[in-house]
Amino acid sequence: MKRIGSVLHLMVAAVFVICGVAFAMHPDPRIISDAARLAAPMMPSALPTGIAIPQLYLNPDNLLMWMLLIAIWLMVILDAVGQWIDPSDAEQVRAGRLRVWPMLLGALVLGAAWPSLTEHPAVLTVASITGAVAATIGARRATGRHRPMIGFFAGWATALASAALAQLAAEQFDLSAQAVSALAILPAAAFGMAAQSWIGRSVGYSAALIWAFCGLAISTMGSDPMIALAAIIGISAMATVLIRAAS
Repeated sequence: MKRIGSVLHLMVAAVFVICGVAFAMHPDPRIISDAARLAAPMMPSALPTGIAIPQLYLNPDNLLMWMLLIAIWLMVILDAVGQWIDPSDAEQVRAGRLRVWPMLLGALVLGAAWPSLTEHPAVLTVASITGAVAATIGARRATGRHRPMIGFFAGWATALASAALAQLAAEQFDLSAQAVSALAILPAAAFGMAAQSWIGRSVGYSAALIWAFCGLAISTMGSDPMIALAAIIGISAMATVLIRAAS
């Protein structure tokens, strides 16, 4: 039974990574972020101003976002391999604590579907929020079990869920690109501070959110200084709880 669970974990992790790589390798021509505009100053000035924020996490446009996504893929695979070799959810290891794998596998299954839902903002918002909550619960259960991937994945999923929610709000209320970028950061920072305090000493959650905010700022801050201010507020807030969790 233990071996079946490890095989299932490996399969779900592989599907998550394959779906993510397949989506990231096919750039969306509709995504024209500030980073792309700055890199191509000779392009015509009449460019689309919309920014597909969730896609920036799944289909990066700058090196920092690519590094974050690659780190997620590697950590997901390494965690699955690690659980195959030395499972931490075994009865004798977890000593009566709640199992991690139901929350983690649920989050990974939903995460594998996120790329295919980018054309459906409402469904993506529900799926990403559900996945982020499941991953956060899994990170709480994994505290002290030497599985940093779960907290890191939960932080990245929280950033993506906030971005999806911001994009949905933009479509419903016709918000500007500047407002969408700010909304993608500030709610994630507010939730992230509470989640990090609840998770405990695992600092991966805050580290992933800070990384995500930095990457998002690079992609969007050229539109308006307010986006840079929102990024600074979000990074400062998460840095505070990160230091507290690490101490």
